[in-house]
Amino acid sequence: MLTDHRHEEILSQLAQTGRVGVTSIAATLAVSDETIRRDLKMLEERGLLRRIHGGAVLPRLDQERPLTERSGLNSREKGRVAALVEGLVEDGMSIFIDTGTTTLALARRLTTRKLTVTTNSIDLALLLADSPARVNLTPGRLRPNDNALVGYDTVDYARRHFFDLAIMGIAACDLAQGWMDYEEHESVLRRALRGQTRRAVLLADSRKFGRQANLQTFDLAAPLTVVTDRPPPEPFADRFRQHDIDLICG
Repeated sequence: MLTDHRHEEILSQLAQTGRVGVTSIAATLAVSDETIRRDLKMLEERGLLRRIHGGAVLPRLDQERPLTERSGLNSREKGRVAALVEGLVEDGMSIFIDTGTTTLALARRLTTRKLTVTTNSIDLALLLADSPARVNLTPGRLRPNDNALVGYDTVDYARRHFFDLAIMGIAACDLAQGWMDYEEHESVLRRALRGQTRRAVLLADSRKFGRQANLQTFDLAAPLTVVTDRPPPEPFADRFRQHDIDLICG
């Protein structure tokens, strides 16, 4: 059996039950325990599961790291996502870009574009400050770990404007809980933005699939454009097909 197919089967069972056992999945796939152990190691290195004695469970992060720590994580995947999203951006557009390492990677690709960019990220605004873009920074309370502006004033500002594109990051994607975030501020803002744009674009590198965070932001059936660096695991891809989700992947 091909490696990719085994990985899909492992992730499918993991998404359904939250746990896989080496011996049971090896018997199901008619391969050796050692082959499955190697598969689990590869999937753990991609951030898609966490190995435990005798098998693996879903990865779960208690909280996101500061932006300075996260910027160097999965940078290749985030760069691919940013390159794909750049193709959706046309000169003259009014776009909202929220805070996050993947959206910051996108902003680095927009420094020569004539746009109106609204953001709640101080780092992103400074990055575009010398570009041809007109940059608007939302009001809000400063969150020190990522220089984001958050809170009621931020959400209220977003609800008073309308955008051609709302480009948003996300913390995790779980088959049962949907698109998830760690903080209420981000979750509420992203839900508000979805109603204030012609096209809501969610950036999710491939390691976000099969993870859990603290809050549900969107159901998997929510009408979004999802951009990821590689095809998502088959259980997620199947759910997206069922709901006719606009999926763009590398």
